[in-house]
Amino acid sequence: MKVLGIIAEYNPFHFGHLYHLKKSQQEANADYTIAVISGQFTQRGEAAIADKWIRAEAAVGCGVDLVLELPAVYAVQTAELFAYGGVQTLNHTGLTTHIGFGGEIADLAPLQRIADILVAEHEEYKALLKAYLAQGLSYPAARYRGILDYINDFDQNNGNQICRKDGFTIKKALSGSNSILAIEYLKALKHTQSSIIPIVIPRIRSSYSTPFIKKGIASATAIRKEILHNGMTQKVQDALPKTTFKLLSNAFENGMGPVDNKGLENVILGILRRSTPSEIACWMDVGEGLENRIKDQAQKTGGLDELLSMVKTRRYTYTRLQRILIHGLLNLTTDAFRQVNNATGPCYLRILAFSQNASPLLKRLKQTAKVPVVTKAAHISRYHSSVQKMFAYDCLATDLYGLAIKNPAFRQGGRDFTRQLEPVIDP
Repeated sequence: MKVLGIIAEYNPFHFGHLYHLKKSQQEANADYTIAVISGQFTQRGEAAIADKWIRAEAAVGCGVDLVLELPAVYAVQTAELFAYGGVQTLNHTGLTTHIGFGGEIADLAPLQRIADILVAEHEEYKALLKAYLAQGLSYPAARYRGILDYINDFDQNNGNQICRKDGFTIKKALSGSNSILAIEYLKALKHTQSSIIPIVIPRIRSSYSTPFIKKGIASATAIRKEILHNGMTQKVQDALPKTTFKLLSNAFENGMGPVDNKGLENVILGILRRSTPSEIACWMDVGEGLENRIKDQAQKTGGLDELLSMVKTRRYTYTRLQRILIHGLLNLTTDAFRQVNNATGPCYLRILAFSQNASPLLKRLKQTAKVPVVTKAAHISRYHSSVQKMFAYDCLATDLYGLAIKNPAFRQGGRDFTRQLEPVIDP
């Protein structure tokens, strides 16, 4: 059995995702596909435009066989932790033979080379990274410059001057959002000594951050922007598979979205104003006195956008600050993450959706899974306390996410325990 694994957010599932899915399935000659997706909050610290069950159903409707949830404690994290959580989830299935991911370049070799440098942590590279961080650069920017310098120095010292083409390829790999994640997936495969075979599919047309919908394949960023500002327009319909458009349209007509961080603005600002600087300092990713800056601006500003623009620095990027705010919302402290992030990473496989044809896959999964397979939230009490603690963050994320939903019927807490798991039938 060849099983393709994909780590994604599908926020929402669009034609670019469909292209990537089909190409990856073709490259892997896959019998089945498992997708590991973020839950209610995404890697960039944003509330997903639709809840995890709607997005999982769209993925199955577009050709995925089984959708697993990436635990919340890994979903809203740096690219490194996000990738590690996703790869370990696929490792834990005991079934995944291939992993497909996107990239701005089509060649695995330069991505592997960069991943090798980062895994090895050579002293020369660490010194370069430290020097750039000391200049006040953000970690991604410092890493970008450090790797370029290290590769250039290595090649020159070994009489192998890096050619212009190779230099351009490495720069592109280090600056593209997809390739950056690809490098982290490769790192995670190495760290976990995984046997999963990587496949890179070059991204086509719009880049991840392109803000406007163009003809053909549009970015998720552009699609979300159009939905949030203008609703489910013809532009949105043209950018989404019919299944996704239908599911989102029905959900939004029922008041289940669209959702963004604006819907949680008052909740987040309330937490910031209630919390002391020392409490904020305990949240993941907060350091170097940033807690004082956040606390000060939370008292002065009346909205999240203004807060972020006032707190943002060269070291603390907009995305990192958004993640910090979601960590605060979930009360995910550095110590709490250390407690749940044990040697195995994600400690359960939470099924969000599956296709009618996935019965053989599910049967095998029950035999091969290295961690508990959770099909019903009420069963979580059967498992070890570490499983329960990690799962509690998923449930809390759903409960708080619900406060941004318009329809009161879906603002109630405990939806993880009332949602029934059934096969997706041609949505």
